[in-house]
Parts: sequence; structure tokens; C-alpha cells
Amino acid sequence: MADRDDNSNNSRIAALEGALAAERAARGAAERELAASCDRLRDATQREQDAIVRIARLSAGRSDFSLSDMLAQLTETAAVTLHVERTSVWLLSDDRKSLSCLDLYELSRAAHSRGVILIADNYPEYFKALETGRAIDAHDAHTDPRTREFRDGYLVPLGIASMMDAAIRVKGQVVGVVCHEHVGSRRDWQPTELHFAGALADQVALVLTAAESRRLQEETASTRNELRATQELAQLDDLTRLFNRRAMEHMLADEVTRAERYGRTLSLAMVDIDHFKSVNDCCGHRAGDHVLREIARLVLSGLRVTDRAARYGGEELCLIFPETGSDEAFAMVERLRRSIEEHVFVSGRDDSSPVELRLTISIGLAELGAHTHSAEQIIVAADRALYAAKAAGRNCVIRASEIPATAAATFTTPRS
Repeated sequence: MADRDDNSNNSRIAALEGALAAERAARGAAERELAASCDRLRDATQREQDAIVRIARLSAGRSDFSLSDMLAQLTETAAVTLHVERTSVWLLSDDRKSLSCLDLYELSRAAHSRGVILIADNYPEYFKALETGRAIDAHDAHTDPRTREFRDGYLVPLGIASMMDAAIRVKGQVVGVVCHEHVGSRRDWQPTELHFAGALADQVALVLTAAESRRLQEETASTRNELRATQELAQLDDLTRLFNRRAMEHMLADEVTRAERYGRTLSLAMVDIDHFKSVNDCCGHRAGDHVLREIARLVLSGLRVTDRAARYGGEELCLIFPETGSDEAFAMVERLRRSIEEHVFVSGRDDSSPVELRLTISIGLAELGAHTHSAEQIIVAADRALYAAKAAGRNCVIRASEIPATAAATFTTPRS
């Protein structure tokens, strides 16, 4: 009897020990699985964090990238990180009635596409969910009320089982969506994956904002450049590309005001091509135009950065020399006179045969002073000096100060 009781006790003890061993084994397996799950979670979290950092650095450090390049890099990185077949970026239209695909990356094909448009009227629940939620975590996209509208025309043909879409918000307003699509069996999206999707959408928002800012800056710069070019063209003479008379009068008035205010010097030269009419008469207007352009080039090559040259009218030019007295200005225009006297002008006649021409110029020079303290007065003084140069035999420089006041009004020699 005692032996039977001992055997029974031993059996129970053995059974308990077996149960305990099995429980310890199960617990160990569970602990190992938990540890493995934690490792996977840490790895996934680290991988997702690394991806966000890479994307952030890419968007911040590559100003030379276009928007399409940036989005292509972003969708590729997201698809690889999440192990999804398709990642895409969609932009909401201004009227909020459609979504346009800016970039879609397919992992298995390593291919990008774009251009698909989704109409809100065809997918009202999905568009409503985008506006009201941070993310759409459709573990079963075929039955989820937010995504089941896509079932027959999109999910089934492409084999998509699960969708995770995060809204792109700029200044609190939804402007688009980043969509992740898992092909195959159902996938339950993890909290870390949802967090990653949201962070990715925030990066897309930054990329879109930067691209829009860059576009506006480029448009503004382009508009400024066009306006500046238009203003410059409005100030230039079509033939010589010197300033025109209107621009010269404005510049001269400004320079006179500046010189008077700060007690500085200012000189003005009126230049006329001697016997220019004969060039047109013997060689034609094409040769005359060539001569004017060539003289304009010679004039500009001899001026300083601060000096200004204008076509005053016909074959007459006007030169403005800021902060320059008559002695210095005289030396500059005398060099110009000699350079033109020594230059050989080669041009075709109206009948296309070449011709060589020798030309001279006459120059009248005036300086701002007691008797010329306005733009109009210094122009009149330089003009009278030019008449005096013509009367003196041409091909010379005459200063207004060298002409007696009583004689200045007598110069009526025509400009030719």
C-alpha cells in the first residue's frame, strides 16, 4: 500500500516537473521571440529614422535638385525602408477636386511614373478622410471604408492588399498625400511605420514649400530682369546702342544737381561728324549707319566707367564727364578726335561694293560754372562751342570758355 502511494506521488511529481519544464521552455521561447521582436522593432525604427535623416539632408543640401529629382529620391527611399511595392506622392488641386501623381515608384521594377489623376467625385470617402485625418492606415484596403472605393478599378488589378497614406500639410492645410501600397497578403501597419509615414509627409511638405519658394524667386528675378532689360532698351538708341537723347537729358540733369550740391566739376562735350551728309550721298545710308556704329564703338572704348555717351540726334553725339574739369575733359575728347581721324572706316555701299572712308569730328566742350549752372545752359554752351569748331575749319576741339560772349551768338555754321 505504501509502495503504491510512493509511486503515485512520484508520478505526480514527475508530471509537475514536466509541466514546469514545458512552461519554462515556452516562457524561454516567448522571451526569445519578444527579444527578437524588440530587435526587429529597434532595427525598423532605426532604419526609418536613418531614412528620414537622409531625406532631410537631401532636401536641405541639394539646391541644384529639381522637384522631380527630389521626389524620386524620396519615394525610392520610402519604398525600400518600408518594404512596400509602391510609394507615391500626390498633389491636391487648388479647387481640391482632384489629386495628381507627381511621382510613383515601383520597387520590383525600380521604375518611376507620374501623371495619373484621381477625381474627388469618384472617391468621396477617400478625399474626406484625407481632409479630416492625419493618416489612413488601411490594413485591409479592400474593406476599409476609406479605401474600398479603389477596390475594383485599382486594388484588385494591381494586387494591392494594404494602404498607408499620410496627408501632406502646409500651414495646416492639406495639399497632397504620400501613399504607401503593400502588394500581396494583408499587412498590419505598425505604430512606428505610421510615425515614419507622417514624418515623410512632413519632409515632402518642406520640399514642396522650398520648390514653390524657389519658383517664386525665379519668377521675381525673371520679371526684374525683363523690366530692367525693357528699361535699358527704352534708354538706348537702336542704331548705335548709345543712350538716346531723352535718357541723356535725365542723366545730365541728375549730374548737374549732384555737382551743384557737392561742389563738384562737370563737363559736357557735343560731337558732330564732319561732312557726314556726303557719306550718305556717295555711299548710301547703309554705309552711313556703319560709320555711326563704328564711331559709337570708338567713343565707348575711350570713356571711363563713370562717363556717359548718347546719340543726341542724327550724326551728333553728347558726352557727359562727371567730376571732370574742362582740362581733363579736353584731353579725353582730343584723344577721341585723333583716334577717329586716324581710323579707316570700311563699309559696303548700297550696291554691296566695299569702300574705305576717312572721317573727322568737331567737338564743342563746356564746363559747369558761373554762367552754366543748369543742364540747359551747359548744353547751349557746348552747342555754341561746337558751332565755333565748325567755323574754325572742323576737325578740332573748341571750349565754350574760349568764345567771347558777344561772338557766341554769331555762330550759325550748319552741322555738316
